[in-house]
Amino acid sequence: MKFRSVRRALAIGASIAALAVNGSAWAQSQTVPQDTQQPISGASVTAAPTTEQYQGGQDRGSPVTGSTGGLEDIIVTARRSSESLLKVPVAVTALSSDALVRNNVTTLESAAQLVPFVTLARFAAGNGALLSIRGIGSTPTDAGVQQSVLVNFDNVLVGRGRLIQQGLYDLAQMEVLKGPQALFYGKNSPAGVISITTADPGNKLEGYARAGYEFVADERYFEGAIGGPVTDTLKVRLAGRYAAMDGYIHNSAPAQPFPNTPAFAPWIAAGATLPGASARLGPNTEDIGARLTVVWDATPSLNIKLKYSYGRARNAGDDELYILYCGRGITHPSAYGSLDLNGDCAFDRHTSVSDFPAVLTANMPEANGGVPYGRLTTHIASLNANWEINDQLKLAAITGFYDLRNTSSFVANQTSFAGIYNVAEEHTWSIAQELRLSSDFDAPVNFVIGGYIDRIHQWNNNHSAIAPLPVDPATGKYYTYDRLIDFVSTSQSVFGQIIWDITPSLELTAGARYTRDKRDSLDGLTYVNPAFAANLRAQGNYLDRIYRGSNYSPEATLSWRPDARQTLYIAYKTGYKSGGFSYPAILIPSFTDENTTFKPETAKGFELGYKAQLLDNRLRLEIAAYRTNYKNQQLSSFDATLNSFIVSNAGRTRVQGIEMQVAYVPIEGLNLRGALGYNDAKYQSYVGAACIAGSPAGCLADLSGRRLPRAPKWSGNFGATYDMSLGNDLKLGFNGDAFYSSSYNTLDSLDPETVQASFWKLNAGISIGAEDDTWKLSFIGRNLTNEFINLFGNDSSRGSPGDYIGVPARPREFVIEGTYRF
Repeated sequence: MKFRSVRRALAIGASIAALAVNGSAWAQSQTVPQDTQQPISGASVTAAPTTEQYQGGQDRGSPVTGSTGGLEDIIVTARRSSESLLKVPVAVTALSSDALVRNNVTTLESAAQLVPFVTLARFAAGNGALLSIRGIGSTPTDAGVQQSVLVNFDNVLVGRGRLIQQGLYDLAQMEVLKGPQALFYGKNSPAGVISITTADPGNKLEGYARAGYEFVADERYFEGAIGGPVTDTLKVRLAGRYAAMDGYIHNSAPAQPFPNTPAFAPWIAAGATLPGASARLGPNTEDIGARLTVVWDATPSLNIKLKYSYGRARNAGDDELYILYCGRGITHPSAYGSLDLNGDCAFDRHTSVSDFPAVLTANMPEANGGVPYGRLTTHIASLNANWEINDQLKLAAITGFYDLRNTSSFVANQTSFAGIYNVAEEHTWSIAQELRLSSDFDAPVNFVIGGYIDRIHQWNNNHSAIAPLPVDPATGKYYTYDRLIDFVSTSQSVFGQIIWDITPSLELTAGARYTRDKRDSLDGLTYVNPAFAANLRAQGNYLDRIYRGSNYSPEATLSWRPDARQTLYIAYKTGYKSGGFSYPAILIPSFTDENTTFKPETAKGFELGYKAQLLDNRLRLEIAAYRTNYKNQQLSSFDATLNSFIVSNAGRTRVQGIEMQVAYVPIEGLNLRGALGYNDAKYQSYVGAACIAGSPAGCLADLSGRRLPRAPKWSGNFGATYDMSLGNDLKLGFNGDAFYSSSYNTLDSLDPETVQASFWKLNAGISIGAEDDTWKLSFIGRNLTNEFINLFGNDSSRGSPGDYIGVPARPREFVIEGTYRF
């Protein structure tokens, strides 16, 4: 770190230390209530978990509670053990079950909009989704790139983006950990972790039923759960959800002939015409989910918990979620040189994308007659065994498994001249095992040690029509190629941490994780249309790639707690994402084993934080300043001349900034909350990036010093909740939240035409229900300002320079919802 950076960090530290001392002097004059663990509701808090939610580590620190009408303590699992939010030295935003329900959060995408500097968006091809924190994330266009943001779903660590397509329901809490998290979560977490914990069965029979209707998208949903004790030692909970939506994107593509140009002549000769859009509204989804949780106290010292979640999602093709828009003065998009007069080039809720002609899908597997569709099925299971060997030692064994099967098709060039049709089949499964031993000695020094191993097998079979070609006389096929990808990965790691209580108020933790990765891949074309063979790698000539790598990720944190209500910490953290293989959309002859293999992505940085609960527990304050340097960030850029995405490593990236969260209860029943952050995310060195579309062939850009895509400088939110009694066992509730983001670029190439302007969003709601919460009727409004936000973008395939594709966030929503609890 340069000297001026040290001075800046010391200045920040001195300011926070002064605040800590002043707050400490005030807090010591207050009466500290007895410790309890009561749930709490708030926009940036989570309810305290039950003892069955123990994650397999030691419980660090006693919870801090508030006086009547104040803020209760928040229990989080940021370090894979139950800890007070005030005492855990990690920048974490926790969302309670109440906060998620209040904002009608039913997907990870909608949850991300509640947290500053977090972006999530679906994508049809590649990895299936964009997940980004503070501007760091893996673009979704390449199936070989794992996410830089790890999703921890009930202790199952998932690096595939398609998981976000599943609906969320019956949640206990959600936590967003920002910055590298390698020590406790391992690989694929250099940007952070999104941790999702579903509800466990309680100590009595209980449950709920909830139904709702959203008017703009004509969305209907129902969910419910029931659970409780079966015997003195066995508890069970069942939960499920059904949702269906017509959509909010209007598709007006008409039935028409192909343009009478040489480019489309082979398809015209085949008698093909454009059928228009069969789905006039998108995304046209149907989601089904079911979950079983079993908790067994096998002995007084052994607790075993099984969770199994099933999900099924259907839609009318992920291209229904895209919007084709234009810059550079273009008024209509184009395809293969022909203007599409049905496209208006505006980024709005209207699109014009035709289905693909059925005659051209002859002998094309899973083509569905050219009608776009999506079918996703997931199975996620975890088995957690927690054994208290004695009063000083605890052993946790965590087994995780997921199985993901996706088949989908979409029109990739997003015009009424359907010129590119892709069918993607994916089957990915993973099994993982972790063992963790932690100590709780009556001594200054304790420890956590463990080991982890996982195996992932990913199989892709893709079928693509990427150019108008004549029929292959030998096969009767009009489409371009079939492609097979077979990928196997094994990862092994050991980790450990020492916890040293230097004094009763000063704690030092230091640890490291060592990881070894082994990856093997076969990638090749099993069929090539002879008319396009000169442009592709030879049929049957597979890329046969092997990757072997290792990583050492240390971490150290010094925490000072002047009293039970304050924590000041400084942490050094590292992160890691394994190297691997790129799977570009098109396998051209020049691709080799070497130029399609990328290096590991690593992160190193510091975090300085202060947390306090003041004013008789009515005010909670969290501040974190950070600087993280990333090396060899794995990025995917679009090369329009090849119509292919290529993964490359950015040289060096720096992310630094400061974030603050506040919760305040001025009077009983009124809860105020807010968060604000400044994030300076720039490439320090990135020479050789892809140029913007329309640049001369062979152009390489230098993005050094430029701001990262999808990395706004400022982001924040503020809101309030107020509950009041109406008498006659009734209560009335009001809530409102405002969310702000400054501008950011949506494309990896940083095209100046693709900047999303700054925006405000407003959520609000009103509810009436029973004082004991047995029933509630709610009216919920999301994005009442009706901002149509571009989350992520690309250049259009086979379009003109200046034609872009954007992935929008959902527009305004009006929901009526009823809940009954028993």
